[in-house]
Amino acid sequence: MKQLFALIFLFQSYHNFAQLNHGKVYTWNEVQQANPDTIHAITFEKLKLDSLPNQLWKFTQLTYLNLEKNQLAFLPDELKLLSQLTELNISKNKFTSLPLVICQLPNVQKLNASRNRIESIPDQIENCTHLTYLDFYDNLIEDFGLGIFNLNELKTLNIEGVMYGTNFADDLKRKLPNVRVLLDPPCKCLN
Repeated sequence: MKQLFALIFLFQSYHNFAQLNHGKVYTWNEVQQANPDTIHAITFEKLKLDSLPNQLWKFTQLTYLNLEKNQLAFLPDELKLLSQLTELNISKNKFTSLPLVICQLPNVQKLNASRNRIESIPDQIENCTHLTYLDFYDNLIEDFGLGIFNLNELKTLNIEGVMYGTNFADDLKRKLPNVRVLLDPPCKCLN
């Protein structure tokens, strides 16, 4: 029961945090008739979408986009039109690799890609030079690439739930000395 209350508190805290940083977070139904230039935060959470509506790309002033808990396996190239995004949540979808188009979002600071099936992180992630928070919790990452080590503003990297060996853990901490790395104990079977 305590865990349930903790989860509810975390969800409310995160939702309140998003509202503080981005203004009102609107649902897709609320914004379809709105002036796109006045909308800064949209959520598509729990809509079971396997693709995004084409009308989304006219909301070029978005700073926050929540795509959590859908059926998305790819993101279209048009996502780069949302160049003002500072926070993107693609958690709990069906991604097997981090979509390259995310690496074309110059202002993104927080990326939540947790609970997907992501196996690799493209080197191009280094183009997200303002990333401070990166969440890959509970993914299948086998290839971290090299780009992640060039993110100079990165403060937090969550890879809890990702299997790795002790050699990798030591190497990761050495290469990211100023980053708070959240990880589970290593699996000695992977060395």
